[in-house]
This record gives sequence, structure tokens and C-alpha cells, in this order.
Amino acid sequence: MLSKNTLFEFLYQNLHDQITCGHLKPGDTLPSMPQLAAIYNVGIRTVKDVLARLKTEGLIQTTERKPARVIYRAEKNSASQSYAVGLLRRQESLTEVYQTMGLILPSIFHFSAAHCDIKKLPSYQKLLKKNNCQDTAALDAAFSALLNELLRSSNNLLYNDLYNSLKTYSKVTLAAPKNMLFKYDPETFRMLLAALQSNDYQLVNKRFNDMYLSFSVSVNKYIRKVYKKYQQAEIPEPVYDYNWSAEKGRDHYYTQIARDLIDKIAASIYEPGTLLPYEAVLARNYKVSISTIRKSLALLNEIGFAETINTKGTIVRLPPTFITANCMQNERYKKDTLIYLSALQLMSVIIKPVAVAAAGRIDPQTQKAWRSEFGQPGKVPLALIVNSLIELTELQPLRAILQETNKLLHWGYYLAFHRQNLAGTTDTLCKYTWQAYLYLEARDIEGFSTYLAICFSYILETIRDFIIQHGLQEAAKLATPHKIPDLNIK
Repeated sequence: MLSKNTLFEFLYQNLHDQITCGHLKPGDTLPSMPQLAAIYNVGIRTVKDVLARLKTEGLIQTTERKPARVIYRAEKNSASQSYAVGLLRRQESLTEVYQTMGLILPSIFHFSAAHCDIKKLPSYQKLLKKNNCQDTAALDAAFSALLNELLRSSNNLLYNDLYNSLKTYSKVTLAAPKNMLFKYDPETFRMLLAALQSNDYQLVNKRFNDMYLSFSVSVNKYIRKVYKKYQQAEIPEPVYDYNWSAEKGRDHYYTQIARDLIDKIAASIYEPGTLLPYEAVLARNYKVSISTIRKSLALLNEIGFAETINTKGTIVRLPPTFITANCMQNERYKKDTLIYLSALQLMSVIIKPVAVAAAGRIDPQTQKAWRSEFGQPGKVPLALIVNSLIELTELQPLRAILQETNKLLHWGYYLAFHRQNLAGTTDTLCKYTWQAYLYLEARDIEGFSTYLAICFSYILETIRDFIIQHGLQEAAKLATPHKIPDLNIK
């Protein structure tokens, strides 16, 4: 389960550091609560709790229907040192964020650009007007607006949020002076734009990777200057506080529990026709209240995975097709399904660079564990492989992104759909996964990573087409990232 404190501490520490280091000065107003929620990818409830704590500590003043205002006045020397300490303790985290951006964003940008005409995007013409602009901040804002529009054109519900989460952390978290870090020039943006229009993945990957590398070098160069000036200060342990919440306030604990129960149903831990454990037992196992468990069971009842009978308990079911069709008429489940499909597409786009980066750390024991999954009833070897790759991922921000995306994949949904409605496709998925494994055994990392991406494209394509047949036409807008090869694979 997610830690309830993670997002609170992330937002609190960011705002606290900006105020105490003097970046936010007395009289400055904070963004509105909705703006803070959007910038930091947290819920309104978290924003309220953070502002309440800052007010209690005497850092801000709040007035109803008005943005919070900074009232803390830092001593100049102590503020500078506070800023330096905050900067130094986040150095490694910031470096890893830039490395993560360089690893996965080029793939996302390339995929999005391949499925739209950049010249038709409204921000394109605005960017061209700034072609020779020497105001690098304005140029950066215009290019960022184009990238956001490009990502929206993919119809994926997660790309924009992920990109802005990384960009926000890399610039807002440290509250660095505006003139300190990046030296843009119009030629840089012309080269990036040309790469996006070329549909050449290698070119997109190189130019964006180079850009994020240059950002990282620039940041570290500045941090070394800070360290030299304040090296007498006591530097606390490094903090790794990047976090991405894909559903921003929608992901309640009871839905997480419901998904976990669905996964257990799909894996035959709870067999159809049998009773789930009593509410009190589930509450104890998940460390939540009985009312939260009842919400989870109500959700399972609504989508057809269970039937609660008074005096008897909750019986495990597998949803028939008509319940799936009914869910597709419900706005809440439509959005959940589109997020699910978006997560499948995201994983298909980024799993290749992730697998390439982690491949060198896959030991024989891990490979043996993967091999033992094949042929096991109710097992999805791909799920085990992805979980292992997440554990082998060294970059904390990338690991957080993979964990969040993997959480949205709902393996139980996949198996339930396929058992009832898409006979044979689970076997086909295992064949593609087996092919990926064979490439790994042969030390062909390109083949291994490509077939992992094909696995997710295959799931996306089969589930998407099934969902479209049952009334969710919006799903047709989510393209399959990789061509699915013939079924007669080796």
C-alpha cells in the first residue's frame, strides 16, 4: 500500500525550503490550492494539510478565498545557508531525475510525434515566431507548451502528467535563482524540433538525451559552487523525494484493496464460487477500517467480481460480458478503463529503454525464477519479469514511475477479461514473453527489450478492441506503439 505521508512530506518540504531560504519572500503569495495540487501532483486534501502546518509554524498567513501569503522573514545569512543545505541534500535526486528524463522522455516524445502532425498544433506557430528570440525563458516556455500539446495529441491520459511531474521537480523543487542554470539558444530548439519532425527515433533520443544531460551538468556545476561556499555547513543525508501520483487524488485506499483482491481472484488465490475472508480479517490484513473494506467489496460487487449476500458473506465471481458492457456506460469506470489502457501504452513505450538499462543486472538466479513461471496455470510470466526489472532499476525516480505505472496495470483485470471473453490470448501473450526470454538467454538485449514492448502492445491491442466492442469508443484513439508480429513465432 502507498505511504500516506509521502506526498504530504514532499510538498511540505518543498514549500518550507522555498520560504525559509528566502526564495519566497515576505508578502509573496503562494499559488492557489488547485494550482499547487496541479504543480506538485497531489490532492487538494494534501495541499490543505500542508498549508495548515506551514501556518501553524508561522511561515504563512491564510485568508478565506485568497491565496496564502508568506509572512516568514529569514535572516539573510541563515536563509542562504538554508538554501544551500536544501540544494545539496537533493543533488543526487535531481541528477537522477534528469537521467530518468533522458532515458524515457525521448521514447514518449517520439511516439507522440509519430501519431500527429506537429505543424498543425497551435503552439507550433507560436514557437516559430520566437525562432530568433534571445529571451531563453520565453523560448523554453514556448517549447514546453508545444511538448505538452504534442503529448495531449497522443490521447494518453498519463503522458502530460508524467512530463510535467518531472519538469516541475527539476525546476521547482530546488527553488534555484532564475538566472543560474540553463543557457538555451534558438539553435538548440530548432534541432529538437527538427528531430521530432524527422520521425527518427535515434535522432530524437540523442538530441533530447543530450539536452537533459547538459541540464544535469549545469545543475551539478552550480551545486559545486554552492558546496565550496558553504562547505562548513553540516549537510544532512541525501533525500530522494521525487514522486509521481498518476491518479492525483482519485486513487483511494479502498480502490487499491479492490484491485489487489481482483489480482488474487485472477491468480486463483480466491477461486470463483468461494467466499472471501470475513470483513474483519480483511481489515486486519490490509490494516484499514471495516468501512474501507466495505467500500472495496461494494466496488467488487459493482464491477462483477463479487457478490455480497447478507448473513453469508462475499462470494467470488468472474464478471460476465454484460457487466463489462454496463461498466462502459458509467463515467467513472470509463475513465478508469482509459487510464488502464494509457498505462499499458506507457509501459509499452518505455519498457524498452528500461529493460536495456537493467539487463546487465539480471543474474542467473533471476532468469531461473522467470523460466519457472512459464507453463504454470494462472501465472503471467510477464508480470514477474516487470516486477524484477523494477527492482533492478537503480534510478529512484524511474523506479517510482515504473511502480506507479505497474500499479495501474491491473493484472487481475487482464486475466479476468481473457478467461471469459478472449480465449487463447493469454497463451499468445506467454508465447511473446517466452520469445523475449529466449532473446535474453541468447544475450540479445535488443530482441529481449523489443519483445517485452511487444507484449504490452499486444495486451493493449486485445483489451482495447474488446472494450471498443462494448461501447467505449474513446479507446480507439489509443494507438498500439509496436507492430504485433505473426503468431508463428519461434
